[in-house]
Amino acid sequence: MPTIIDPRLNIKWLVNNSTGKGVEVAIIDSGVDASHPALRGKVKQACVIHDHNGKIRCQSILGRRSRDSFGHGSGVAGIILDIAPDVRITSVKVLGEDNTGSGEALIAGLRWALDKKFKLINMSLATINEKFVPALFNLCEQAYVQDAILVVSKRNFGPLGYPAMFSSVISVDCEDYDDKYKVTRYLKNRIQYGARGQNLELVYLNGGYHRSSGTSFATPHVTAIAALLLSVFPGIRSSEVKAILDKFSQDHNKK
Repeated sequence: MPTIIDPRLNIKWLVNNSTGKGVEVAIIDSGVDASHPALRGKVKQACVIHDHNGKIRCQSILGRRSRDSFGHGSGVAGIILDIAPDVRITSVKVLGEDNTGSGEALIAGLRWALDKKFKLINMSLATINEKFVPALFNLCEQAYVQDAILVVSKRNFGPLGYPAMFSSVISVDCEDYDDKYKVTRYLKNRIQYGARGQNLELVYLNGGYHRSSGTSFATPHVTAIAALLLSVFPGIRSSEVKAILDKFSQDHNKK
């Protein structure tokens, strides 16, 4: 049944009444460094997707042993925990030391997360290789049917990329906002929302921090707001999250 949500709900009330407790977020990325002081104790489990010449192997490891090859996934995790500090993280590592990975690994990582019935999944990555579009499309449709909330980034430059172009996901672009809770809804655009993503201080490798920008780091802001909603409304659907984001958002004609 649809979740009954008070129409007076606003972002201020949500932030004051939810910490993301009880919500587990799957982050499909370069890994999450569970040893970083900002992330210690927050990574519940991890899955490493190995691709050896097209032969995929999924290796499950303890959360405390989760590591990050590049720093990208840890930055994503840090943003989510900054807004929703009581969520638990599952790392699905599909990218390597140069922050690249195969389409087969990406598909395997998303399939693993859906098979494990994760309700909330962050994908701060995209592909433009048409070869992988049919499989990604089918998995995103599966996510929608099983009420998984899939929050994804568009590419920073050039084509929008997949799965951001699919209507079944919540797609995010980058804006230069100071307010970490601010969300913009784009009108007449394939990408649905914009969030804070410029010049951010991010969790990084070896216990450090660095500054970076991009759609990858705008996306977890929206994921974190979805986590706050899930904590209060555990049965909420992806379509209902979009409706609430629309209510929270300012409209913007971005072409």
